[in-house]
Amino acid sequence: MGKNITILALLQLSLAIVSSILISKMSFIGKIGISLMYKQYTVFKTPWKTALIIFGIQVFLILLLALFKRFASNKVSHTISFVFLVIGAIGAYYTYLDFTTTSHKYMKFYFHLGFYLFWFNWILSCIYFFFLKGKKKVTVDTPEDINQPMQPNLE
Repeated sequence: MGKNITILALLQLSLAIVSSILISKMSFIGKIGISLMYKQYTVFKTPWKTALIIFGIQVFLILLLALFKRFASNKVSHTISFVFLVIGAIGAYYTYLDFTTTSHKYMKFYFHLGFYLFWFNWILSCIYFFFLKGKKKVTVDTPEDINQPMQPNLE
């Protein structure tokens, strides 16, 4: 499981870089708006800062899902993966609504694509953990079982 999660994290790193580059390609009007009015969003003008934020969120999600996969039952880990998948789908939908109904619609196609890619990556991690096989349960014989003679199965 560890090697596969490392591969997933490296994939998420490369996709976070692509997403941050796309986000930084915002429109000229968007850059002016961020510089003058919405200074809290200036991080989106710098690709490496945006990539760190996106990758940090993705790593947090991966660690959370990995912990549930390792320490919880398969039913619980599947439920958690599904819940986070639904959160990702809702996030993507609200991002779409925001980009089509507010002033963010003027931010340019690549800016939008960068955020859609973020949500796609989120959903990708959830699907990965949803289908990842959990660890096999090892049964330990109790002292009572050891002393019992084995009965042949005559069926």
